[in-house]
Amino acid sequence: MSQRWPVALVQFQVSPKPQVNRQQVRHWLERAMAPGQTSPSPRLLMLPEVWNSPYQAERFAEFAEPIPEPGSDLLDGPSASLKVVAEVAVSHGVSVIAGSIPERSRDGRIFNTATVIGPQGRLLAKHRKMHLFDVDIPGGIHFHESDSLTAGDQITVLSGVGDPLESGVSCPPNLGLQICYDIRFPELALLMQQQLRCDLIACPAGFSTTTGPLHWHLVMRARAVDTQCFVLACCSARPPEDSGDYPSYGHSLVVDPWGHIVAEAGIGEEVVHAELDLDQIAAARAAIPTSRQRREDVYRLEPSP
Repeated sequence: MSQRWPVALVQFQVSPKPQVNRQQVRHWLERAMAPGQTSPSPRLLMLPEVWNSPYQAERFAEFAEPIPEPGSDLLDGPSASLKVVAEVAVSHGVSVIAGSIPERSRDGRIFNTATVIGPQGRLLAKHRKMHLFDVDIPGGIHFHESDSLTAGDQITVLSGVGDPLESGVSCPPNLGLQICYDIRFPELALLMQQQLRCDLIACPAGFSTTTGPLHWHLVMRARAVDTQCFVLACCSARPPEDSGDYPSYGHSLVVDPWGHIVAEAGIGEEVVHAELDLDQIAAARAAIPTSRQRREDVYRLEPSP
């Protein structure tokens, strides 16, 4: 069996109207699956961070939807946004890293939550953003997610055992989920790799035109090199400068375990196709065996009890 896994990252512009966003997400997912692409038809699709809502902390509650627990059938679930994604997944028999949307929990708290949907339309994993983006950059961006969001407290890695994503590869990878600001904390990524055997990190993200030029490529490549994992980072498309909308950086990209950028978008709406050569994970870890050469007699990472 092959160890090559075709994927596609969908970068589109978010609307302030929920119904428009659902129409957009269906359109772009279908476009990603359209025949005639130069690469093989993708087996895994990915969406950006907060794709069903304007990226405005004060509006997250307005657009929040309930998200059930893993194992739930999303075709008959409470989230209208995830139902649309599940319908496309079932229609094409593919898995979707469904970016993130604001989640309203049963107790009324709001989380920024990423999900993974399998080809049967079931929720395979969910991750609540652990690190909330509270920053004040002089002359740049002012944004406080904690004004409306609650931080998650669980590390999320979906095991590849049994190939829940139906990747069709001989050795299905373990998929770790992070959201945007989470990727800036190397301890989290290292813990996912060292303790939970993560092979692929998916990071729906919303870097801005302030933070993106500084750190987007640097941070994504650094996490790939730190963990010797593939990193998939999907951002929304950049709006017009005079729109007043959140200035998304764009540049959705795929990075291999050596730190090479395999594929990258521009700033507009587009689908980024890539083929992950999963053999490169073992090759990188054998060539530069950091996992075997850590001085655990001197230092180590441990998850909280």
